[in-house]
Amino acid sequence: MNKAFHIDDVFHLEAAEWIRLNPLRPMSGTINWYNISEPIFHFNQPPGYFYFVAMVGAVFGFSEVPLHLAQAVISLLAIVYFYKLLCLFQKDFALTGTCFLALGPAFLVNQNLMIDIPILCLSIIFIYLLVQADEARNIYLASIILTFGLLLKYSLLPLLLVLLYAVLEKRKPHLIKALLIPAVALLAWAGLNYMEFGSSHMLGRPRNEVTLSLISNNFIAFILTTGGVAPFSLMFISAFQKVEKKRIVIAVAIGIAIFVVAAYVLVYGPVVRSIPYSLFWTIFAYNGLLVIILFFFAARRMVPDRKAVIVFLWGLAMGAFILIYSPFMATRHVLLLLPPFIILGGYVYRNTLPKATKASIGLTCFLGLALGISDWVYADFYRKAVPMALKHVPTNSKVWTTGHWGWQWYSKKAGMLFYEYDVSDPQAGDYFVIPEVIAKQKVSDNIVLEKEESISYSPTLLNFFTTAHFARFYNSYSYQLPWYLSVAPVDSVGVYRVSGVE
Repeated sequence: MNKAFHIDDVFHLEAAEWIRLNPLRPMSGTINWYNISEPIFHFNQPPGYFYFVAMVGAVFGFSEVPLHLAQAVISLLAIVYFYKLLCLFQKDFALTGTCFLALGPAFLVNQNLMIDIPILCLSIIFIYLLVQADEARNIYLASIILTFGLLLKYSLLPLLLVLLYAVLEKRKPHLIKALLIPAVALLAWAGLNYMEFGSSHMLGRPRNEVTLSLISNNFIAFILTTGGVAPFSLMFISAFQKVEKKRIVIAVAIGIAIFVVAAYVLVYGPVVRSIPYSLFWTIFAYNGLLVIILFFFAARRMVPDRKAVIVFLWGLAMGAFILIYSPFMATRHVLLLLPPFIILGGYVYRNTLPKATKASIGLTCFLGLALGISDWVYADFYRKAVPMALKHVPTNSKVWTTGHWGWQWYSKKAGMLFYEYDVSDPQAGDYFVIPEVIAKQKVSDNIVLEKEESISYSPTLLNFFTTAHFARFYNSYSYQLPWYLSVAPVDSVGVYRVSGVE
């Protein structure tokens, strides 16, 4: 539970600390997440989750144990409601399907302070209410849950389409009023934005320029990321081979193979990057595309089932939104789509060979554990490296630092000054402590640095299945796998003395 703060955790922590002191101006604080400090409203997340972290921090302190325990409660709710949701579809598959989600790497590794587990939890509860919506009350409850989710992250906007379908499908015109709850909340939020900083946050957030290149690269990254965190496909492959005609199975297998080869050439050209890496790339791409295709096959078989249509729309709407609007892919994005993949796949559970099911569970648990431990060690390096680096700095020296993620939090708490490009004014004789690999601010060219010490991240077997090397598990592209095998150090921290300012 004492996992170090990691990746985007620090953004949420700093925003929460601001909100604790300024609850009526949640978007006006400043955070340095690139080269200089910028207002929170420049970033793309509403402050609902920041308030949650602020409340927990105000009561129990902004430290690892209480904040991760609070997140663990949300994770538990997600697991419980996913099990209950699966029971509404296939009771004999409910426990197995819950294991695929809760013990898999996407869920376990993302047990940080990021927003994705909370919105996963809310989306699962939302769908649970809609699926069992025999009463109008459940529609309104689902609408309220979705509204809370939208105030945590706009990624749940596609679920408005699912809510609309659930309302229209019941053919009770008065239920359309349920749509007013999120609509009024978002309008009120926009009004508060204009009062605070003069524009709408949701409409003014950073957007991708939608191009064919963006969609194709995001799609390739999406299938790679899905393939890297969905080993449960073994069970679905077994069922697919049993229930579909042989010619269809062969056609799907050949079609996927052709696509994977074409995608590889599109990304890397005719040159093979390396045999081991290319093998992993191919396996991830093949597995990811297979999971997506089997999702559609399962949906085709279950279209007459109202519950299945809701789940299908859930997966389709969220998937399209992520592909178009995500600036990059990450396992936390794919995590939001694993529940609909698993639920519809459960329809073929009874046609699966027992050995395939056991292999799927075993591989899911192994990858979840291996990557979870690896990520724990990776995050912990930056916590441990701060006091180690300061041992090599003379007492009473002014120490500057650059670097984001967990390093940003721990270095500030240790008294280092956070450098801002072309704003800060270091002098000769000051020191810089800089992680070499992670995202960090640029240091002005007129500052002359002399390296005096380096603290290395020593690789171990615990980090062999690595989520590191520029946080690949949180930052995937068509050319960067979500995880890989490595015995190389993932980072080091340099201690530099400012020898002069030109």
